[in-house]
Parts: sequence; C-alpha cells; structure tokens
Amino acid sequence: MSVQEYLEKHLLSRKIEEAVNAAVRAKAPDPVLFIAGHMRRAAPAVITRVRARQILDGHGAPAVEVELHTNKAIHRASAAGSGALEGAAADAAGAAERRKILAKVVADSVRMINDKVSEALVGMDPQEQSQIDQAIMDLNKARHKAELGVGANAMLAVSIAACKAGAAEKEVPLYKHIANLVGKSATTLPVPAITVINGGKHAGNGLPIQEIMILPIGAKNFEEAMQMGSETYHHLKDVILEKYGSDSCNIGDHGGFAPNISRQHI
Repeated sequence: MSVQEYLEKHLLSRKIEEAVNAAVRAKAPDPVLFIAGHMRRAAPAVITRVRARQILDGHGAPAVEVELHTNKAIHRASAAGSGALEGAAADAAGAAERRKILAKVVADSVRMINDKVSEALVGMDPQEQSQIDQAIMDLNKARHKAELGVGANAMLAVSIAACKAGAAEKEVPLYKHIANLVGKSATTLPVPAITVINGGKHAGNGLPIQEIMILPIGAKNFEEAMQMGSETYHHLKDVILEKYGSDSCNIGDHGGFAPNISRQHI
C-alpha cells in the first residue's frame, strides 16, 4: 500500500486538516496538545481487554480487582471487598474453612472475568453502561452461581471499571457520567450514612445486629453533615469508654465500635 493509498483509506488528510483548523479557531495556546486531543476524540473508545487479579482487602482477605483496557487508556483499581461470608456453607464451616471458601470464590471470579467476561466485552463502547451490565449478568446466569461461586462483587468490579472508562471517554467527572446514565441533570451529595456500632458477623460481641448507622439529617451541606457524624462518633466512644471500659472500644469490620453488649441500646 502506497503512502497516498494509506492516507486516503484512513481519511488522514481531511482529519488532520480539521484538527488544525479547530486549533486555529480556538487560538489554542498549545496547538500540538490541542490537535492531539482533537484526534483522540475523533476515534471512539472500545474495550480491548478486561483483566482481573486477586488482591487483599483491608482485612487481609482475598478480593477482586479489575483493569479495563480501552484503545485509549487503562482504567484500574476497581476493587470489590469481600464482606462477611454468608450462606449455609459459611454457617456450617469453621473459620479456616470459610477462608478457603472465600479464596475459591475470588479465584473463580478472577478466572471468569479473565476468560468469559473479557471475551464478551471486547469491542463494546464503554459509554454503553446498560449493555455492559446486561452482558455481565447474562454471563453470570449462564455460568450458574452455585457452580462457580461468582457473585455480585466480581460483577460490580467490572461494572465500576467500565463506568470509569465511560466517564473518561465523555471527559466528564464520574459522578456526572452516572447522573447522565440515570437521566438526572441536577446533582446533589446524599446524606452520608455513618456506621457507628458493629455487631453480629462484623464484630466479636453478642449484638444481634450487624450495623447501627446514623444519618446526620438537618445539616446545611455535606461538609456539615460529615462534621456532625464525626463528632457523634467520637462522643459515642467517650460514652462507651465511660460505661463499659477501654476494652469495649474495639473496632469492628466496618469501622464501628464493637462493645461487648447484647442489647440494641447503650
């Protein structure tokens, strides 16, 4: 193929001319950088690879992390935490056996993402979030959950990575991309839900509730809501310390206090 044939096949002369004209019209202070960005936007992003690996979460437990590659960039570090293992198998197993079950779940998830999910998503537009999520869910239904132990955490990791790629392609912040996906033009920060006490499987006490949370309703803005939540959390520590002693100020799995109590009030 001659140089002229190559230029004509890819319409390079026209595209370069359009990029140069756009830089001139914009009076770009750095025309080379402007033209590079213009050319980058001229080519639509497509998913070229999805790669998963096992990591350790904040508790040292196996978890899934995903890298989603497009023809333009790599979107990584979408990790799904393991949480407390549940179900009949988990109830019947001891601590060592539960760790083995969790490790198998993560290993199966990594294998499925690297083999089946990657194959299904290659070539898709990362901006088409609903199509990507549907493809992931269809795959997980086909590969029976009980057989492979692949669940929501693995699917969520892929979905988040794709969402980041979609936002990057639109050149908008992630929250704006998500708002657009659900048809919301106006955005606002939600009231934060703050875990203050852990129980059940999330702590080593007798409390029959996994989490007690507070909602700082009435704050003027998100910053004030977080301040209210933080002050309440630390005041609660003082109450627990005074009433139950220092050994009751241990922290549970999700950051709440884990006092040795069995009632839902302090």
